[in-house]
Amino acid sequence: MSSSLLSIGTQALNANSSALAYTGQNISNVNTEGYSRQRVDFATQEPPILGVTIQDVQRITDQFLEEQVRRDQSALSSTEQQSRKIELLDKLMISETTNLSAAMDSYFAAMQRTVDDPLFIANRQLFLAEANSLVSKFQNFDSRLEDQLATLSGESRSIVSSINAITSSLANLNVKIGSLASSGQNYNTLLDERTQLMKDLARYVSVGVVSSDGGITQTVVLASGEPLVSSGTAAKLTVADGNPNPSQIQVQLVRGTKATDVTSLLGEGELGGLFSYRDEILQPTRNEIGRLAMVFTETMNEQHRKGVDLDGLMGQDLFSAVMEGQFYAKRTNQTLTRPESELSYYDVSQLTASDYELEITGLNTFRIKRLSDGAIFDSNKMDLRDSESTVRSGVPEQGAVYPQASSNTFTVSLDGFTFKLVSADTPQKGDLFLLQPTVTGARNIALEVTNPASLALASPLRVTPAQANDGNVELELIEILDGGGSSSLRPGQLDRPIEIVFNAPIDGEYTFSVFDIRDPANPELIAEMENLTYTSGEPITFTDLDGNDLYQITLRNLPKAGDRFLVEFNVDGVSDNSNALSMANLQSAEAIDGFNYQNAYGQLLAKVGTQANVIKVSFMANQSILSSSEDALESVRGVNLDEEAARLIQYQQAYTASTRLITAYQDIFDSLISAVR
Repeated sequence: MSSSLLSIGTQALNANSSALAYTGQNISNVNTEGYSRQRVDFATQEPPILGVTIQDVQRITDQFLEEQVRRDQSALSSTEQQSRKIELLDKLMISETTNLSAAMDSYFAAMQRTVDDPLFIANRQLFLAEANSLVSKFQNFDSRLEDQLATLSGESRSIVSSINAITSSLANLNVKIGSLASSGQNYNTLLDERTQLMKDLARYVSVGVVSSDGGITQTVVLASGEPLVSSGTAAKLTVADGNPNPSQIQVQLVRGTKATDVTSLLGEGELGGLFSYRDEILQPTRNEIGRLAMVFTETMNEQHRKGVDLDGLMGQDLFSAVMEGQFYAKRTNQTLTRPESELSYYDVSQLTASDYELEITGLNTFRIKRLSDGAIFDSNKMDLRDSESTVRSGVPEQGAVYPQASSNTFTVSLDGFTFKLVSADTPQKGDLFLLQPTVTGARNIALEVTNPASLALASPLRVTPAQANDGNVELELIEILDGGGSSSLRPGQLDRPIEIVFNAPIDGEYTFSVFDIRDPANPELIAEMENLTYTSGEPITFTDLDGNDLYQITLRNLPKAGDRFLVEFNVDGVSDNSNALSMANLQSAEAIDGFNYQNAYGQLLAKVGTQANVIKVSFMANQSILSSSEDALESVRGVNLDEEAARLIQYQQAYTASTRLITAYQDIFDSLISAVR
């Protein structure tokens, strides 16, 4: 025989002893997270040698299920982060201390009190107090959003540090496993440790695994394919200031001296979830709140400028006007931007609450991308205006460009804002600029009027019917069309007081003529305003001496021949509440995409609420999916105590039988020795 009975018994004893040891290892680690049960594979010795050997100690697992668990872990961690953040945002929007809709309710309620009694100083003081409170609410809201952005940046840095620690450990494990494998030693425990680290890494970013040696060493890659760990080497992630916006931090992958921006390549996981929340929810919300603040202040200011205060002076801005937005040049730009560059506004009602990316495409040519919907605007397709001084009105949807004498400067108007780029030399092809028209709107809002007497609540004009009027025509509305700094009403007078005189009807049609009565004793018929057709309820527009539309009045009902109405400056008309009423009516005006202020805020609240609900549902679904994947994996690799107990008995009996072989050999040997004696 090629092997003695002693040799066979010894091999069996050693093999079953090892099997008992690994069974004990399984039983002792039944509650160890990430442990994969190990199974001893026996094999017969190759002929002519007889006996048994341990062919392999197999680690029982399923690589496909492991990969599925990692994917599900990344998805869960991403939605968990987003769910936590958006829950805070949702609470911020409905909180009593930060709810902008409630603050506007209080603001307009106080304004209504001034409408009821515009002379009562206490009402005016209360209104200014509510206006100041509303300003504080806008500023506080924006500050809270900035705090979220700062917190997000801090969390991102912490997560990146954790990722680097994990990838370093994975690289070290690759080296250890490779070393044990080359020496033929068991490295299953290290494989479990590496698998658990991979799952921990998947909490932070989406990762994949590639191996060319049967899983002994692994290359860990991001979802985009960028390698994080290659054999025994780990790349390093770092957090850097955003480019072009420094506050929008980015994650870079560093290899040697080269750093690559991988922010958009992180996939899911906690880090990807944070950036998704920032870019898809937090930043758009801040832009929307900024736009609301800008539209609110501009429309209020515009109407306030159309009134007169208790001193008979035309109104000034009620709130500090937001004059400029933010723009950033990418750090890799080849041209230097001069301080004269600016982002201003020509019509805040057209603002979209989106950021924009402007790319130089050639000499005096550029392309603008609206980031909210990806719309592209090419300078070659924009409306060419004569000069920058051209009044920015009627800008078409594709935008307008204003040529400059210098090739280092260009100006473009689009979606309510105007961007003027002035550079030290010719802008180079490929240079990029980030334009943020509305992001600072809520932060920069401030109350301009602090004196109650300076509130311009009265109309600067009054319409007085003649006492001798026999008809039933009455004034319905007087609307100031030009209350700006160049308005002819600014000096505190009407440059051309007028009188409307109705004529006798012809074939049932009423007409009127308008007279200039700067000299009441010698009224003069105004050119082209004789025998004008009168329609009840239809506005009548009047111009200043330069021909600019100044105001319009609306009369209702039917006149009698000779009825007259005098239109003059509202001297000492302090008890007039006309402009206060017009300001109060702005509460229901459709100023933002067809919505009034509070409905626009409500739309944003509904949008955030919907996003929060979608993310919450996804989070709960991902919890269930991950639990199912982990259960499936545990059903393969987990320790079954009943099964291990049965194996324990099996190996124990085999061990005992192996000892009987050795004992039988000993008895035979002793008998032989005795026979020789």
